[in-house]
Amino acid sequence: MNRIRIILPAVICLLFCGTTAGETPALERELNVTFTGEPAEAALKKIQKHAGVIFACQPVIVNGVGPVNATLRKRSVREALVLIFGERITFQAKNNYIILKQKPASSPGKKKEISGYVYEKETGQKLAKVTVYDPVSLQSATTDDYGYYELKVPAATSSVSVNRINYQDTAVQLQQEMTPLSSIGISAETVSSDSAEWLKKAVALGGQAYGILKKFGSNIHQLNVRDSINRDWQVSFVPYVGTNHRMSGNVYNRLSFNILGGYSRGVSAFEAGGLFNLNRENMHGAQFAGLFNVVGDSVHGMQGAGLFNVTGRKQEGMQAAGLMNINGGTADGAQLAGLMNISPRVNGFSAAGLMNIAETSKGAAVAGLANIADTMHGFTAAGLFNISEHGNSAQAAGLFNVAGEAVFQAAGLFNVARKVKGLQVGVINIADTVGGMSIGLLSFVKKGVHQLEFSSDEWFYANAAFRTGGKKFYNILSIGYQPGSRATLWQIGYGIGSSFSINKKLNAELNLSMHHISKGAFIWGP
Repeated sequence: MNRIRIILPAVICLLFCGTTAGETPALERELNVTFTGEPAEAALKKIQKHAGVIFACQPVIVNGVGPVNATLRKRSVREALVLIFGERITFQAKNNYIILKQKPASSPGKKKEISGYVYEKETGQKLAKVTVYDPVSLQSATTDDYGYYELKVPAATSSVSVNRINYQDTAVQLQQEMTPLSSIGISAETVSSDSAEWLKKAVALGGQAYGILKKFGSNIHQLNVRDSINRDWQVSFVPYVGTNHRMSGNVYNRLSFNILGGYSRGVSAFEAGGLFNLNRENMHGAQFAGLFNVVGDSVHGMQGAGLFNVTGRKQEGMQAAGLMNINGGTADGAQLAGLMNISPRVNGFSAAGLMNIAETSKGAAVAGLANIADTMHGFTAAGLFNISEHGNSAQAAGLFNVAGEAVFQAAGLFNVARKVKGLQVGVINIADTVGGMSIGLLSFVKKGVHQLEFSSDEWFYANAAFRTGGKKFYNILSIGYQPGSRATLWQIGYGIGSSFSINKKLNAELNLSMHHISKGAFIWGP
């Protein structure tokens, strides 16, 4: 007797064969058939013929199933099986094979399962990447490429939410007696400027955390779900494995505890992670991690990490990291890092073992190696060098300072500035304008003193001296020559001086210099 029954090749293929790339899965193949009072076995044969599938089942599966009367247009094999058997069976599919099994009797439990398709009401098209979730338990599922979802929720769940980008948010009431296949229709919405802006923000704010976590496969929820979800607390082992499940990226938590690491929309009071914390938007309060913290938007409070902290926009409060702090916007408060701090704008205090880098810095910056800023207002101290193009700053460095405008510069080797309002101290000083003094072995001030002097005295008939620096303090370089019948005398000298006004018409100079004299030729040494 030609029956549909379990056959060994089907079982072997189901266990060991994968779906051919690009081929529609057996359960999702489209049917356009009509059943007119046909037995279940005949209906299955008709499905086999139209869908190109092979069923394997025991005879008991089809026995006792009443005649099938239905017209299916653009319906899947899965929908046809549910129509024929209801909740009596379960099925598994691989390639062209589908095994039908008797569904074991189930007792009322703490969970119930819903499944079905999500489709567009206007066109009937099944929609992929739709989020279906329980707002209370936060259990969630995402429709596959064929619009199908399966979701287990607590038995007491009365409704689920259905969300997708550019579609109206939909709430579905769950009846006491659930159908085996609950399809849900949702309506498209006009993309307003508000929703477009929200989507742009959702991607931009979570840029850091989103980029790290998109491989986990649940990032679509954060784009689909616009609802504000808040919880008093959450505990997670790793991202998506915790009390907020795969909806964790959509939840603001007051308290957050992550055994290894966690991912959330934000935190409003306190968060601790054994290894890391990832927040898509804001963190208010205190946040500590063994390795790193990443916040997509802003931090208001304290961040501490063994390796690094990353903030997408604004940081207010204090950041401390073993290696570095990185901010995408403004850092207001204090930054402490073993290696470096990087922020476009800093208002406050930055200290780093290696360097501080900012576009604009207001306050104080201290680094073991260097401080670098386009605009600096405040004080910078570095073991090697400070560089800033604009602003008014006080700079101290072991090697050199470079500034557009500076109130004070002190360096072990040289200072360079366009404008110095106060004091410049270094072995070599270079400036365009000095309002105070440039004190060093050699100073060049563009709008300062540049004097070349020729003189003669009883010791040296020909002397030349060059004065360079500012009026209040300048350097004197000199050389002299005295020919003689027995021996020629040479002198080379260095000095410092200051020019000051006695009245409007009378200036005075105070110079101090020393000279090295050689006989016959230049001799260096005693």
